[in-house]
Amino acid sequence: MMKKYFLMILSTVILAACSSTPSIKEMTDRYGDTDSIQITDMRSIVRNGVLTAQVTIKNDSKSNLVSYRFRWVGKNGMSVFDEESWKPVTIGKGQSTNIIGIAPTPDATDFRFELNQYQ
Repeated sequence: MMKKYFLMILSTVILAACSSTPSIKEMTDRYGDTDSIQITDMRSIVRNGVLTAQVTIKNDSKSNLVSYRFRWVGKNGMSVFDEESWKPVTIGKGQSTNIIGIAPTPDATDFRFELNQYQ
């Protein structure tokens, strides 16, 4: 009986480890001085067979011009599309904005958000 409970607990732990989703920090790459920009939410949904991502960013400092792009990733964790170009966005002090990205190919099953100091 003890062995049965042990196996149940072990299988629960293994399933929980396999189903964990990466954190916002793990899904974000930052370049340059972007410390005043907080990423407050990250979501995705598949619509018509194509991944759509939404990232909410907030500016905690002075008015800031930053740039962003999405990196689209397939089931194997490899990039499925060439690098997107950087897109600028201005965020006033204390403001939030939603950034939407639509995968260029149905092969994309996940994404990474890249934030850069505008240059």
